[in-house]
Amino acid sequence: MLAEIVSHTASGSLTDFVNLRLTCKAFLGASNYDRVFEKVSMENVSFVSWRKSERVFQKRCIAARNAEALYRKGMVDCFSRKKPDSGLRCLKTATEKGHVEATYARGIIFICLGGELREQGLRILSSLDLVKSDKRSSKIIASCRSKTEKIFSCMWVYESLAAPRRDCDHDRDRDRDRDIGESTNRSSSLEGQAWEASNNIGHCCDSCFWDREATLFCNLLRKYLVTGC
Repeated sequence: MLAEIVSHTASGSLTDFVNLRLTCKAFLGASNYDRVFEKVSMENVSFVSWRKSERVFQKRCIAARNAEALYRKGMVDCFSRKKPDSGLRCLKTATEKGHVEATYARGIIFICLGGELREQGLRILSSLDLVKSDKRSSKIIASCRSKTEKIFSCMWVYESLAAPRRDCDHDRDRDRDRDIGESTNRSSSLEGQAWEASNNIGHCCDSCFWDREATLFCNLLRKYLVTGC
């Protein structure tokens, strides 16, 4: 019961969580359980933590294998800290815990790496069952794209990926998506419209659909890539 109260408090406000721990020994003890940090929501914690209290909190969540914390660490390790092996391990664990955005990111990274990893990436992404023109698929894809952009915009991006090369009947879609990426220096409103406008799933095979999505992902990476370092 105490652990549930602590978890609920931490999900609402990190400040309230810290204050709750100070109220009595019972809450202090309950706040040390791994299950509190494993299930806690991180919605109110910055994507990339700069404050000490947030960094400590996020480390505890990572240690407890909180899926959202693992996803964030995985993305930062892959694209900011230049630690791809560590990042992919975090994304793998988050994927195994059912984290949709981690599944999306990990699958697309593998597609971009090519070779046997490409096929593995397609298998990972097929588990999301999103290659359909319906509201559910569109909503999930929009959520994944939105979260991807939010986390890239909050960190220093030092690593990029090469968009997959493909030869199929939908190459014109690829060219259109490349054009979208090249226009990322326009106003933020136009950028948002381009990113959302490409959410038209249409009729294409799994491979073509995810290649197109990977191209958009790579375009977004280049948008936030820090150059000259």
